[in-house]
Amino acid sequence: MEHFLKSAVVATAALFPIVNPIGIVPTFLSMTRELDEAARRRQALKGAVATIAILTVFLFFGRFVLDFFGISLAAIEFVGGLIVGYVGWQMLSQSAGVQTSEEEGEVYFSPLAFPLLAGPGALAVVMGLANRHDHWLDFTGFVFGIVLVAAISYLILDHAHGVLTRMGPKGVDVVSRILALIVLAIAAELVFHGVADHFVLETAEH
Repeated sequence: MEHFLKSAVVATAALFPIVNPIGIVPTFLSMTRELDEAARRRQALKGAVATIAILTVFLFFGRFVLDFFGISLAAIEFVGGLIVGYVGWQMLSQSAGVQTSEEEGEVYFSPLAFPLLAGPGALAVVMGLANRHDHWLDFTGFVFGIVLVAAISYLILDHAHGVLTRMGPKGVDVVSRILALIVLAIAAELVFHGVADHFVLETAEH
């Protein structure tokens, strides 16, 4: 049970800042501006389900892809840290103002689930988590964390108008920048782990 709880907390804490559903509220409203409330709600729900599917697939099968191509954990952590860092830097430097988009109608998978919610940074995080744990309770906790983050994302997007009205563009921007700093910290941790694991592996081989 301890494995499950710890893993669920770790996955939720690592994924929520980089998924950043609050930050994409203006974009989501722009993408679905031609839809009524019921249709927008369906897009948010389907997007959350697609996000769960994408992250879960990478959680369980990401390591097999790495093994097939002979990529080490240290390499994926290092590169994943760079990707997460890039995403965090974009979050920090971009404004969360309302963005325009030509996408309308069916947007739940692309661009909502991928790359807005389950983007490269989130994929790198779940692959990094999977490669550092092997207990089945850990993976159960990770899946729970993924589902929890997706559920929270759905609730935020389902109430997107209310979130934007209450917080305002400036409030959304402030929250996004705070989350961006957390994402950058996660990126630094991944890079540090990758470099440390590389030197440990080199020492063991010699």
